Amino acid sequence: MMNHSPRLRTRLAADGCNVVVNDLPASQASLDALVTEIMSTGRNAVSYPGDATTEETVNGLVQKCVSSYGSLDIMVCNAGNCWVKPMLDCTLEDMQSLFDTNFRSVWLGYQCAARQMIKQGKGGRIIGAASAAAKKGYPLMSVYSASKFAIRGLTQAAAQEFGAYGITVNAYCPGMIVTPLLEELGKSLAGAAGLGDVDPASVWASLAAVKRIGDTKDLVGFVSYLASEESGFLTGQSVLVDGGTLFE
Repeated sequence: MMNHSPRLRTRLAADGCNVVVNDLPASQASLDALVTEIMSTGRNAVSYPGDATTEETVNGLVQKCVSSYGSLDIMVCNAGNCWVKPMLDCTLEDMQSLFDTNFRSVWLGYQCAARQMIKQGKGGRIIGAASAAAKKGYPLMSVYSASKFAIRGLTQAAAQEFGAYGITVNAYCPGMIVTPLLEELGKSLAGAAGLGDVDPASVWASLAAVKRIGDTKDLVGFVSYLASEESGFLTGQSVLVDGGTLFE
């Protein structure tokens, strides 16, 4: 079960997973196309449109998976959004909206998935999307950074509570990955920082040890590992996948 990233969905299907794909109802056409693509590879896929910040939707996702395939074995919680704004310009409404998308959706996903996995009695894999901004707070991204730091704390606590049931809980922390959201973010950051015509992607690439920004293919292999049986001794971790921009 997963939100957003089509490449991740198709990778887990290629790994042998039957999947439930979710996005907002406005993206139903994209979900239908993704289901068709996955089924053409011989795996099973169904869509469940809805708002992942609501308990009704997340519970519905879990039950859709169980009714379709018999059990829920993997939950990937990666709904997210980001915007650029000076901290003093952020309103309470701004903060709440971003925390709902970035943190509340993950909290609901962890909770609903764990309840089902514990009921099934055979363990499972719960995976959240954090960010490099979960390791270091960035200016003009105070609320985003805070929401991602919260996912780290949630992941550590959940891993300890659910470990006795054979459930691992981990998060991945992407650096700068090429997506439409990143392009918009780069423009906003450049404008807010007064960088003029400077290409943010070139700046980000220069900061990475590998001297490039990432692609979604740089993430999916790691998430595939977190979802696999081989990752059973890894839990409570929030792991950087950022080309060597930050180090721990």
